[in-house]
Amino acid sequence: MIKRGVRRVLRRLGYDILKVPRTRRFPSVPEPPPVAPFWPLPRRARGPSDEEIHKQFARHNLWHYAYEFDGGLSFPARHHHPGLDTDDPRRPLQRFRHFMPYLIESQGGSLKGTRVLDIACNSGFWSIQCALLGADVVGFDARTEVIEQANLLKWITGADGVEFRVLDFWQMTPEALGGTFDVVLNLGFLYHVSKPVEALELTKRMSRKRILLDTAVHPSGECTIHLKWEEPVDVRMAVDEGIVALPTKPSVELMLRHLKVKRWWEIPVRGQDMPLDYLTGRRASWLIEV
Repeated sequence: MIKRGVRRVLRRLGYDILKVPRTRRFPSVPEPPPVAPFWPLPRRARGPSDEEIHKQFARHNLWHYAYEFDGGLSFPARHHHPGLDTDDPRRPLQRFRHFMPYLIESQGGSLKGTRVLDIACNSGFWSIQCALLGADVVGFDARTEVIEQANLLKWITGADGVEFRVLDFWQMTPEALGGTFDVVLNLGFLYHVSKPVEALELTKRMSRKRILLDTAVHPSGECTIHLKWEEPVDVRMAVDEGIVALPTKPSVELMLRHLKVKRWWEIPVRGQDMPLDYLTGRRASWLIEV
């Protein structure tokens, strides 16, 4: 009751701090043509043997994504503390079909010649996909071991249009990465930091055209940030121990308004073939024009 009373008073005074204006949202966007991920992943001609690939995958105890390669070679995801459907090999493929068609359509129907930055790229799933689609990609992560995994995938697939680097997110600058990018991928990262506004501001600084944002969200209609404690016990967790901030959908859009991006649009979940967290409103994706 107090909350409703406060809202009424604020509205009488001309304020509505609990709602995000829609004036900077994209207008309703039609569903783009479907785009399939490269799956199974291709293998470089005269590349490593099955035996060598098995040997290299076995060097790493933890894998955030499951991988499958031409010829029937496959490897499961492995985590210390599996989360909601995290180990499901379909998950990244479902996510690809969910938001990548919108990104590709926004680039004129192709990523060829597009310069893409993959923030906190982990083992490089998204970087490799973009490179196979013709983009020039830079992927980075603060963990040396996952960059080793990403370079292993590059070696196997022959996706030479991608470069992987070890870099902490907060050291990310145009100077460190050879300039700005047409597209910046901020996928599965925002809820692993304690300063989401600053993280989005830094992401915006790296992009000259668009940002694809995909993040877990706290299931509330309010402009709030839900704080949690996270420890680096797995390759899907924050790099450092400490507080992380889980935003709500309205708070994400309020942050975008604060950062004065040109416009944004939440990508709709259009079918049931999606991970459960998307279907239950605990994860969402935005296409952002800077």
